[in-house]
Amino acid sequence: MERTAELRWFFRRQPPAPVVDWFETVAGPPQARTDSYLALPGTDALGVKVRGGTTRFELKLRPAPASPLTLPGGVAGELEEWQRWSFARSWISRFLPRLGLPKTRWLEVDKRRRLTTIPFDGDGDAGCRVELTQLRAQGREWATVGFEAFGPEAALVPALTAAAERFFGSLDLPDGLGADLSCGYPGWLTTL
Repeated sequence: MERTAELRWFFRRQPPAPVVDWFETVAGPPQARTDSYLALPGTDALGVKVRGGTTRFELKLRPAPASPLTLPGGVAGELEEWQRWSFARSWISRFLPRLGLPKTRWLEVDKRRRLTTIPFDGDGDAGCRVELTQLRAQGREWATVGFEAFGPEAALVPALTAAAERFFGSLDLPDGLGADLSCGYPGWLTTL
């Protein structure tokens, strides 16, 4: 099991230009993949996906509600802490049909993701991955900006907060960024 702290926003358009410009300057070139998500109506606390380009099946659980986080530049978001399990897909594929989950609940999400990592206090064991991802799902275009902290459990929230404060503190966002756009992938799937 892996634990992460995450902060994410979804957009039906491009994110603000200063955000896009930052990624074009700092992050590597976009990487493409297609993930398959199980849409679970009525919950934003459980994620189920098959990660594209791998043979991994992932379960993601948010054991507690998200908490509000205020950042520099009029930015607000919902901080979520997650537990994640990853399994070999061949094993789980034999088990899934027994659950009675209809194939129509699985959604293909095409992604073009730019990614960089912000280290936490110079410690190679803790940091925060920062991503800008263009999404295509059900014939619609979306984008997401996300922060995912990794490392020892005690460092997760501090690493995420430090990275987000550094990121947003370096940008000029005249209109800020509201928490109404902030949720994890399971929450976003409930809007499709």
